[in-house]
Amino acid sequence: MKRRAALFILLVLAAAAALVFLVVLPAGRSARPVVFEPSDASAALFLPETTLRNATKETVQYTVKQRGSSRAPLLRTLKDGAIDRLATDEPLEIVFHNGSREIRYAAYPGQPYSFRYNDRSEVFLYPGSHGREDAADLAPFVSTPMPVVARMLEMAQVDKDDILYDIGCGDGRIVIAAAKNYGARGVGIDIDAKLIAESEANAKKEGVESLTRFIAMDATKARFSEATVVAVYLLPESLEILRPQFESQLRPGVFIVSHNYAIPGWEDRLVRTEVVTDENDRRHRVLLYET
Repeated sequence: MKRRAALFILLVLAAAAALVFLVVLPAGRSARPVVFEPSDASAALFLPETTLRNATKETVQYTVKQRGSSRAPLLRTLKDGAIDRLATDEPLEIVFHNGSREIRYAAYPGQPYSFRYNDRSEVFLYPGSHGREDAADLAPFVSTPMPVVARMLEMAQVDKDDILYDIGCGDGRIVIAAAKNYGARGVGIDIDAKLIAESEANAKKEGVESLTRFIAMDATKARFSEATVVAVYLLPESLEILRPQFESQLRPGVFIVSHNYAIPGWEDRLVRTEVVTDENDRRHRVLLYET
């Protein structure tokens, strides 16, 4: 019995030594994740990974440490398109300079994040993997202001004969507005089942549940060939992922209306672009494409 106990202690010490080695291993030297000290030593081999993807066109430098830890932060460098993997069971504090000021950001265990540009070309950290091949999310949920929704539907010339698909529908507001204001049928797709449930509840509240349908699924596996109008509020990387589906599934003459972001490689299909001001005087781009 004592021999088994001694063997167990040796294994624990060896695992702890491996963890320390991984923490100080420079980025880019190994595909394995940086492993932070677990709050429970018995869970050391089962830590969830927080991932940071660089979706900018530059190298991003930042520091990372567990929140509340007295240990010195690790300096990390992430090249364009690279992914940093950080195994931890505690929230992480990410600190970087975005070109104008220092940013402190909390990243949580098991969640994907991306460095990308905001609308002022500054580097920010956003939730969501935004184009990683091994993850399904296409964008963080940020609702489209209602004035922008209204103009998107106007630009796409939605009417009662249309079937509108909203990819990444969030709370369902675009599909619901199309049904309520124009009598159009609509389908909302979102990977978040909670948002789908919220969309269904919102449609029922507005009395348009008979015209709308909401599906919890990965949009990259969806078929939307019946659509006559497609609405999107997705990041450029995600639009690039979906572009082959647009090209293979949609019939000629279908409008795709995009909030803020252009579809890469579709410059020749862009019909027009408008700037819309929301309730808080913030400016938004609406881009209209035709297949």
